[in-house]
Amino acid sequence: MMKRRQFKASIAGRLIAFSAIFACTTIAVAAVALWFVVTAIVREEVDQRLDVQIEGVRNALTTDVSGKVVLKGSLDAPPFDRPASGWYWQVKGSGVDLSSRSLFGAGLQMKAPRFDWTSLLLGRSQPAEGTDNKGTRLHFRVVNTLVDGQSVRIVAAAPGSAIIAPALRGLAWLIATMVTLGGALVVGIFLQVRFGLKPLRSLTAEISAVSAGQKAKLSPVGVAELVPIGNEINRLIELNDDRLLQTRLHFANLAHSLKTPVASLHMALNGDNDPDEEIRGLVARIELRLRHHLARARSTTSQAGRPQSMPVRHRIEDILDMMRRLYAERELSMELSMASDISVACSPEDFDEILGNIVDNACKWAGASIVVSVTSDKDRAAIMVTDDGPGLADSDIVRALEPGVRLDETVPGYGFGLSIAKELSALYGGSIGLRPAPKSGLVVVIDLPRGNGVT
Repeated sequence: MMKRRQFKASIAGRLIAFSAIFACTTIAVAAVALWFVVTAIVREEVDQRLDVQIEGVRNALTTDVSGKVVLKGSLDAPPFDRPASGWYWQVKGSGVDLSSRSLFGAGLQMKAPRFDWTSLLLGRSQPAEGTDNKGTRLHFRVVNTLVDGQSVRIVAAAPGSAIIAPALRGLAWLIATMVTLGGALVVGIFLQVRFGLKPLRSLTAEISAVSAGQKAKLSPVGVAELVPIGNEINRLIELNDDRLLQTRLHFANLAHSLKTPVASLHMALNGDNDPDEEIRGLVARIELRLRHHLARARSTTSQAGRPQSMPVRHRIEDILDMMRRLYAERELSMELSMASDISVACSPEDFDEILGNIVDNACKWAGASIVVSVTSDKDRAAIMVTDDGPGLADSDIVRALEPGVRLDETVPGYGFGLSIAKELSALYGGSIGLRPAPKSGLVVVIDLPRGNGVT
């Protein structure tokens, strides 16, 4: 039902539905019109046959020596010779009652025809409707005439089926033909709509590819009506990229301009000018909130959603080299394990931010070694950072990913590293997972989409 509603809500569905309704309505109206046309044609043929019979009867009427109206010869040719056939003729007048053999033992009940001076003066027959004594519907032709000065009425009748049956047979073929043509019309419209809207579907796929980060901008549109739309979308993409670059630069400058004075203020405070550490605590809170909001701003201005394909080996090696120098006094063993270079759909800056925070956190807790291993399948890449530190309890694993949470106040930090990494990876369709190491320590798994070859 949901698919049907979506189909009706689409432009293609509306066009096809409207065309189908229009075709069906047209066929119905045409069928009614054809019914009247075909019925009129058949009735005219029946009327001509009845008029011929009336003329034959009128020409055969005469008077005998006594002045009585009689009929010269027999006029009961088929179908007027079959009893109760519905094909009848009758002559009525003063003392005159002549009828066809088919009317033997039957009676006619006819509604009076509409009075027409023209038919009366010209001696033409008039139509009328009625039935026989068995209730069979009849179509009449009636004429009033004079036979040697005596007024008589000549009536010829045909069964209603003589009009209806031929009309239905003719109309059945016409309707079948029209239904076939209507079906062909609907199929043609369906194919026309599908072909005509194909550029819109292609444009939708292009926009989805840009949104998913698989393309930098839309390809040239080959349909004149859609060229302005494609150009406008590409212009918006370029404008968004420029604003993103300016925003990133603005936040970088803001970070430097705020972090340095706060750090200087923190260093200037000591036991002499802040004996109760109240001001230092306030400065620490300011620095904590400052780092939190800058980290949030950093994640919201990331390059997620743009086409990315970055080999990770070189970036991981650079981060490990930097951490070796930063934690040189601890003499930690840092290894990289990966079979071949793998690309991920992430910008270099954001990847460094994600992995740098996690490796830095591992260095703070590791006992002697850290191992970074990379595996992948067709669509995803997993970067695992394993340390041999004390690890985390199951109850602390979820809390460790929350912003500002520090599970051990004795270890330097602000509690935003893992949360920043989690937010950035989510922007690229990835995730961060924590689990205990097989022996001791913690394994942090960074799951990211594989790069698609776009650079």
